[in-house]
Formats: sequence, C-alpha cells, structure tokens
Amino acid sequence: MKIKLLLNLTIVLFAIAFVSCNDNLDSIGGNIQPDGDDISVYVDTVVLTAKTVSLEDSVFARHASGLLGEYTDPIFGKIKSDYLSELYCSEDLAFHKNTTVIDSVFLDIISDKFYGDSISPVGIAAYRVDKKNLEKNYFTNIKPTDYCSMKDVVGRGIFTIKEAEAYGTGKKYRLSVAKSLGNEFYNEWKNSNGATFKNSETFRNFFKGIYVTTTLGSGSLININTNILRIYYSYTGRNTADTADSTYVGSVMLPSTGEVIQLNQVQNTIPDYLFQNSDTRAYLKSPAGVCAEITVPLKDIMNKAKKEGITNKLNSATFKLKGYTEEEDKMAMNRSVNLLFINKDSLVNFFSKNNMADSKTSFIMIQDATSNTYNFSYSNIASSVSNNLATMVNYYVNYYKDKENVPDLKFLVLPITASSQYVTSGYSQILTYTNVYNQMTPTSTILRTDKGNMKMALIFSNYNSAKTK
Repeated sequence: MKIKLLLNLTIVLFAIAFVSCNDNLDSIGGNIQPDGDDISVYVDTVVLTAKTVSLEDSVFARHASGLLGEYTDPIFGKIKSDYLSELYCSEDLAFHKNTTVIDSVFLDIISDKFYGDSISPVGIAAYRVDKKNLEKNYFTNIKPTDYCSMKDVVGRGIFTIKEAEAYGTGKKYRLSVAKSLGNEFYNEWKNSNGATFKNSETFRNFFKGIYVTTTLGSGSLININTNILRIYYSYTGRNTADTADSTYVGSVMLPSTGEVIQLNQVQNTIPDYLFQNSDTRAYLKSPAGVCAEITVPLKDIMNKAKKEGITNKLNSATFKLKGYTEEEDKMAMNRSVNLLFINKDSLVNFFSKNNMADSKTSFIMIQDATSNTYNFSYSNIASSVSNNLATMVNYYVNYYKDKENVPDLKFLVLPITASSQYVTSGYSQILTYTNVYNQMTPTSTILRTDKGNMKMALIFSNYNSAKTK
C-alpha cells in the first residue's frame, strides 16, 4: 500500500513539473491515472485576461526622496513631478554666540541620477510653504497651492544636468537665497533663546517647508536625494595663539530627511491608445500613471473541479507574466524590476499601512532579465520564486465555496520598490523583503497579454478512500 501511494504521489509531482515546464500547454483535461488507483489527477488550463488601467495620479508615495522635472516619453506620454518638503532641525541647532553677520545662504538640491536629456536647460525654483504646515497626505495628487501662496521665492536657478556641479557620485543644483532669510533664522534663534531650533517639531511651526518645482525645460527628470539649506555666517573669537581677536566662518545646515514630511506631486498625461490593445499587451508606468488589471476566472476554475468531482484542494496553478521585449527595447525609460500583484480591493490600504505581500491576496514579482519574465516571489523571500499560485486560488475557492455568486478575481500589477535585508533563520541568512513602496523613479513595462501568454495551468488531484476499503 505504501509503495502504491508513493507511486501515485510521484505521478502528481511529475504532472506538476510537466505543466510548469510547458509554456505552450493547450487546454487539456482528463484523468491521467490508471483505473483502480487511489489518486486521480486532472490537468486543465484557464486563460486569464488583462487590460491597462489608470491609477488617476492618486498613488500613495511616502518617500524621503523626490522626483523633479518634466519628460515626454514617445510611448507613455508626459510626466511632470515636483515636491514639498519640511527641513530637518537637529536637536538644539545653534548659531555661534558671537555671530556678527550672515554671509550667504544657499539651497543645495542633491541628485543621484537623472532620466532624459542632460544638455537642455532646466529652471528650478523653490518657494516657501506659508499657508499651513505640511500634512501627512502622501498621495501624489496633492495641490502645492494648498500650502504655498507662490509669492515668497526662496531661490531660483537655471542649470544643465551635464554641467551641474559634481557631488559625490551625483550632482548638486545650488540656488542662491537672499541673506534676509538667513537673518530671519538668526534673529529667531537669538530672540527665542534657541527654543525654536530645539528640534524639528518646534522648528516646523516657524518655517513650514519648501516647494521645489521646475520653471523651464521639458526633457528630463531628476531624482532628488535631499535638499540642504545652508546658512553661512561670520563670528568672532580668539586666534589659536590667543593673542588677538579673529574672524571665523560657521554654518547652519537644515536638510530634508526621512524624519520629516515630504510630499510628491505627480501629473501624468496618458495617451488613450495605451488602453486599446488589451488583447495583445498591457502597459505599466511609474511613478503613478498606469498599471495592468488581471482577471482570474475563479468560477471557471471551480466549475472545472466540480465537473471532475474534485473534493480535495487544487495542487498547482502555474502562471507568470512575460515582457514585450521587442517593444521595450525601444523605450527610453528602464524596465520595472519588481512588481506588486495584488487583489484590487486590497490596494487601498496596502502601502499606507506598510503591509507586506502575504502570498494569498498579494505577491511580489521578480524580473528575470534574461528571459524578461516576471516570477512570483515565495513568502517574501527575495531569493526564491514559485509560479505556483495554488495557495491563492484555494484561498478564494474556500472563501466562495458556500456563496451563491462567485466573482472573477481582479488583481492589479504595478511597479514597486522592494527593500530587503538578511534575516537569521537557524544557521542560515535569508534575504527577506522588509518594505514595499510604490515605484517613484521612472520605469516602463509592456506585458504580453495574448492568450498564449496568459494561460494558467491547473492540476487537481482527488484521493478516493473508498478504493482502499
């Protein structure tokens, strides 16, 4: 009996391997077990469908970095992005007690990369947030005019990316700021006896933040790491020999960091034709923009199981997404590396609550650059993939098994940034996802959605206990 059961299980595993490896599997069905055995196996396929949908620029985007500029992609249309940011005040930030004069003030905008044209001029302007404090509204459809009157200009400048000053491995865009702002900061520090500069919370009631946008240029997007407001001042003190008074230069620096609020505004102009070719392709774009909606025919799957009298769970449901390599090779923007595959109803709170993929209602997908396919990550382990979605399908089958109406499942596929770290498990170090964010750097992806590339291969098995009696 044990040998017989082992043989039956081996047949099931062989069938799973066969379906997983056969990308051109046509719809097949039937019992592949000999008569009289205890386990019957049924193999079939269903076809998933896909279409391109818009996220309508309302994307949750809590990031410590921003995207600045305007760019028009020949396939995906125009994107314009800017941001608002508080400045971080370190604890008990202070000017020197013997400060005599404010020498100069600059706003340095630090970037690590760019997309698009490096030689066309880019105009950058920063405005003071003056209407109300920034709120923790991290959706990309914010309105800067809700916070700025656009009258108080902090600084302006015109640059080309190529000729901008080098800053480490990136670039620095320096805006000259009127000395009057430095004097305002110094007088506030002196008059409050440093209380205003005690920390970021006390500081934000005095200086609410900045709004940084572009005023010129439409050929590039700049990824911004941070802004640093630098106030240089002179102060008096004794020389090193303590023989005479001397003049020295000091500085106060207030950067934007992850500890303070930053809001990103993203505006997309999306061509209509992206939504018209769902029978052959679906489009993904970041930041915000468009994503793919995948329909899983759950009722059809349940009917197939019912037709064969399947009472046990689905053993295998293999599926993956494939990129449209030929068309993507023509695109200026990079392809997405990680995707989020998530039930449409679960997206609303996924990012705002810092949720992680649960391998039932949501998955992280990893690009295989060699084959340009996207495979499903297994249990948030960044180094493991499994395209068997049986756990997901069984979860919904169990949920709807006693309900009269069984809907098709709607999943969204969108570009993400997934951070990871090594976690100790026993004697092993496992690379595990720790945070998932909406992708805020420019990426574009085209998925193949023809029937041949949208098949989900199914394997059911049924153990007939009556045959052993």
